[in-house]
Amino acid sequence: MVAAAMAGAAFLLVGVAGWVALAGAGSAPAAQVMFAGQSEHEEPVRYARDIRRLLSDRCFQCHGPDAAARQADLRLDDPASAYAARPDGAAIVPGNPNASELWKRITTTDPVLAMPPPEANKRPLSDDEKAQIRAWIEQGAEYEPHWSFVPPSRPALPTVRNTAWPRDRIDRLVLANMESRGVAPSPEADRATLLRRVFLDLTGLPPTIDEIDEFLADTSENAYEAWVDRIFTQEPYRTRLAERLAVPWLDAARYGDTCGIHTDNGRQIWPWRDWVLRALRDNMPYDRFLTEQLAGDLLPEPTIDQLVATGFNRNHVTTDEGGAIDEEYLVEYAADRANTTASVFLGLTFSCARCHDHKFDPISQEDYFSFFAFFNSNEEPGLYSQTADSRRAYEPFMAVPTAEDKARLDVLDSGIRAALAQMEAAAPDEADQRSRSLAELVVSAGASWISPRIVDARSIDPRVRLEPQPDGSIIAAGGVPAIDEYVVTLRTEARGLRLLALEAMVPDGDPGKPAGRSANGNAVLTGVRIETGAPAGGTGSEVSWRTVPLRWAWADHSQADGNHDVTNVLNATGEGWAIAGHQQPGKRLLLILTDEPFGAPAGEDGGTEAAVRVTLSFRSRYQQHSLARFRLNLGTIDEQWLTNLPAAPGRLHVAGPFAAPKAELFDRAFGPESGEVAESRRFGEVDNAPRWAFDRKLVDGAPIALGDGVNVFYVGRTIWSPTARQFEVSLGSDDGFRLFVNGVEAASRNIERGVAPDQDKATIALQPGPNAVVLKIVNTGGASGYYYNASPAPGELPHDLVAAVAPPGAMSDPLSTRLAQAWRRTFLPSYREAEARLAELRAERTRIENTLPRTMIMKELATPRPAFVLNRGVYDQPDPSRPVSRSVPRALGALPAEAPRNRLGLAQWLVTPENPLTARVAVNRFWEMLFGTGLVRTSEDFGLQGEWPSHPELLDDLAIDFRESGWDVHALLRRIVTSATYRQSSRIRPELGEIDPDNQLLAFYPRRRLAAEQVRDLALFASGLLVEKLGGPSVNPYQPEGLWQEVAMPASNTRIFVRGEGEDLWRRSLYTYWKRASPPPAMLMFDAPTRESCVIRRPSTNTPLQALVTWNDEQFVEAARVLAERALALPGDDESRLAAMMRLCTGREPDQQERAMLRASLAHFRERFAAAPADVGQLVSVGSRRADPAVPWSELAPWTLIANAVLNLHETVTQD
Repeated sequence: MVAAAMAGAAFLLVGVAGWVALAGAGSAPAAQVMFAGQSEHEEPVRYARDIRRLLSDRCFQCHGPDAAARQADLRLDDPASAYAARPDGAAIVPGNPNASELWKRITTTDPVLAMPPPEANKRPLSDDEKAQIRAWIEQGAEYEPHWSFVPPSRPALPTVRNTAWPRDRIDRLVLANMESRGVAPSPEADRATLLRRVFLDLTGLPPTIDEIDEFLADTSENAYEAWVDRIFTQEPYRTRLAERLAVPWLDAARYGDTCGIHTDNGRQIWPWRDWVLRALRDNMPYDRFLTEQLAGDLLPEPTIDQLVATGFNRNHVTTDEGGAIDEEYLVEYAADRANTTASVFLGLTFSCARCHDHKFDPISQEDYFSFFAFFNSNEEPGLYSQTADSRRAYEPFMAVPTAEDKARLDVLDSGIRAALAQMEAAAPDEADQRSRSLAELVVSAGASWISPRIVDARSIDPRVRLEPQPDGSIIAAGGVPAIDEYVVTLRTEARGLRLLALEAMVPDGDPGKPAGRSANGNAVLTGVRIETGAPAGGTGSEVSWRTVPLRWAWADHSQADGNHDVTNVLNATGEGWAIAGHQQPGKRLLLILTDEPFGAPAGEDGGTEAAVRVTLSFRSRYQQHSLARFRLNLGTIDEQWLTNLPAAPGRLHVAGPFAAPKAELFDRAFGPESGEVAESRRFGEVDNAPRWAFDRKLVDGAPIALGDGVNVFYVGRTIWSPTARQFEVSLGSDDGFRLFVNGVEAASRNIERGVAPDQDKATIALQPGPNAVVLKIVNTGGASGYYYNASPAPGELPHDLVAAVAPPGAMSDPLSTRLAQAWRRTFLPSYREAEARLAELRAERTRIENTLPRTMIMKELATPRPAFVLNRGVYDQPDPSRPVSRSVPRALGALPAEAPRNRLGLAQWLVTPENPLTARVAVNRFWEMLFGTGLVRTSEDFGLQGEWPSHPELLDDLAIDFRESGWDVHALLRRIVTSATYRQSSRIRPELGEIDPDNQLLAFYPRRRLAAEQVRDLALFASGLLVEKLGGPSVNPYQPEGLWQEVAMPASNTRIFVRGEGEDLWRRSLYTYWKRASPPPAMLMFDAPTRESCVIRRPSTNTPLQALVTWNDEQFVEAARVLAERALALPGDDESRLAAMMRLCTGREPDQQERAMLRASLAHFRERFAAAPADVGQLVSVGSRRADPAVPWSELAPWTLIANAVLNLHETVTQD
């Protein structure tokens, strides 16, 4: 549709082609002529500059540092080996190429003898390259160390002829190189071009018309320098500077908003990006910038910001792929950190030495894994779990409060401490009050306990002996079978019994030990059966047993991580009550309420005994999980008082999904509505039919996500109630719900909505004993979920207060403490007030914490992981004979003696004056940012395969000055952009085509296309759409639909792209959400990397797809329309508005020919839309920003196409 609306714009495109050519001609002053003649003397051939790169490329793979790959025991990187006598003659005979085997081999035509051999598939040396090698041998074949491995030294400033040109030492060093080749510098660029250049280089955005006019009107000598200083010191320029500098750093640090592997799930680490922005804006010294990112967590008492900075080493891809091996990915993560650190700070390709000694650089496998050892002790898993939360920060992580958040949290923490102190402070007579109150509670409950006489105690396994003890307990001795049952026969004269108390005791009475017989001390009771009867004929020899039904159960402690609630003993499901002895030692207490009285026959005056048989079953899937020692007591309780006992809810289960047409979902019964909530129940005939299943994620009091789709899920539990009662529940659902209690509907709502707490209320009526409570969730599409939270029934005691009716001596010390706290909470007003205040403070703290961003950080293990050389670099092949300790490559020196052997020590070494690389690599990257190419063209490789610097003395001068300035980044950038070298015109000089085709002499400013982010940002800025706001979460501006879905796993939480709204559509590009499996497509077209790995230098390509992006992408079409609105809002006529549009985009006025072309194009487009008015709305309605209603669409449409064409000009998207 937009394409149709824009048809006919080819009229302007034809003009633009000629326009660009015209714009390139005569736009800058003519360059000075070359000096006559060439240099006064030819430089000698140097090994480091001229020869090493040839030998490294053609020879070192077989005759270099890698001992495993070395052929003929010859090293051409080592002069001792190269000069050594050999049977066929020395490889190199200094001064005599004809006697040198190297010369013979590279010049022979015999394929058997030729080097490099044909099978090596290496490009043969050219005649010029051979001539260089011959000259080097003739001159003595002197070796010299690789330039980048030697610390930089301050060069002497050379004498130059044109003494008026240099403004800085930079210019003296550049000019001397030019003059040695007989070349003169270019004149200074015109002022408008110069201001636009420095704005784009330092802020990523062009100057406004007002800023250009202000600069042009300022004729003072230092007008340019004053503007440069404003960029570094004033807002909004400081923030824009930070945003411009951050983009290449994000590439190098491989920043992304997703994991990158398998599900490519979202993750939260943008606070690290914010840290980078603040550091660059505030001119943090580079040595500190480096140190905090590498080792902020290891600094003394690190601040929040210093911990956040360590996200640099967490930006790598991670995996959540099922079946991935933890140890393998721990190695991959550490290797990525080592490789990235080496690339970013040292400019070296360390990864080549992972599998074998580096074939070109002096880095051995031992060096590699010694460096790797700095990074392999982070407290992290190798395989991360999958999650539905796309904003999860992967462990280790931390919350990142703002200063305001931190201040409020400090106030809340102070209040929490005060409330806790008030709660812990006992009233003067509190102990007496509590003793009297609990005694009254026991009396009102009618609770009394008897210790029955043990007649018999045996196990179903003959290997187990149950041995009664004088204190009434029973000890299990002998073997420990996989499953067991204890059968204990008791005699008692008591009648009207309703309670059984089971004390799970520690065998030797030590409360620090567990009560279970298993190896870990746990026990799982899967069932309790109580039987009663009278001895036949009163002799006691035989009993007619009758099972007593059970109604309710209570335990002081149950294992939380699983389906191990105490109510499981009532229905014998097999899951059982787990005492969690392996997690918390000590005794346990279980109370069981029967459904009817048992004991001696009613009406007897005494003397008649009843037999009671108690069977304890231990038949769980966890073998040998039986009790080591236990005691049984029987008790009475008042029937009316049972209303005070709290209901006992079992663990939540889920069944589903059940699929059906959307219209049938709400009313149709799928089966779980009625009947018990039991894992044995399956709803369908097929093997994979839905059934009730325990799910530990199901909890009360929080919204819970269920599966997506058009379907039904059921969530249910069994609630065991001591009496009939009612209580209220709060519900939420996505979408509709029906609530069933014992198969009868109690509440419902047929609605489409998202889940939230407290959307509905319902009353649940329980009967005595088990009750099935089932919530049906009806999902009509998209996400599904529910919320459930129950209020206690009126009169119910808190859970821990039930312990008051326990047998004397049955409570453990922790339970006694909990009972005291429960009493205080229930009966002391001052305690309740403090507890309520505590709850409020903690709730507010939780609310704040839940809104705080989180970010991934480094956290060193207390004990470092051991490191070894890995054979072939494979994670599961460590060589135990080659352990390594943390150190740096030997060719680069050693850690300072006083430095710690960790990442902090590594950071300290990186910024020592003795380190030959760090400062050079940093200044080269900044130079590359400003000139498009570094002084070392291979900015990612300062090793032997990298290029020789175009200006080695200048590189050293900048590096030393950078370090001695206190690593001042802004000062370095200011020095470069105020130099005469930087200020030169960009006009191409044809006369330099043969002498310097790549402009290595820097005889003119290198014109280049803007980076991907700058192309988009310029369009937004020129139109007035750009929203400038520092930092914050990543945003989702326009992109074609379906891209994420095409590359995503079904379970990925970044499978569906959801376009942002409002400001999110017009933020600067560095804030765009970066999904590694599908990066922002428009920026990818302009050579942005995927950020799956460290990228130091972006390629630069020109493809038709780039033009299609800027011509047709919704973002750019909208920007063109708003730019048109901006122009039309200006006073004046068409010509003045067209000229203003040109200045907004290119920084200059159009000339007369261009003005004529613009006027003709505008007239053509007016005619085009007048003939096709239906196309107007299609064009003008593109984008979320609504068109200005004050501008007629018939006029806005042609101006939109003019704006689109101006935004697409080569001059607009080019750094000139």
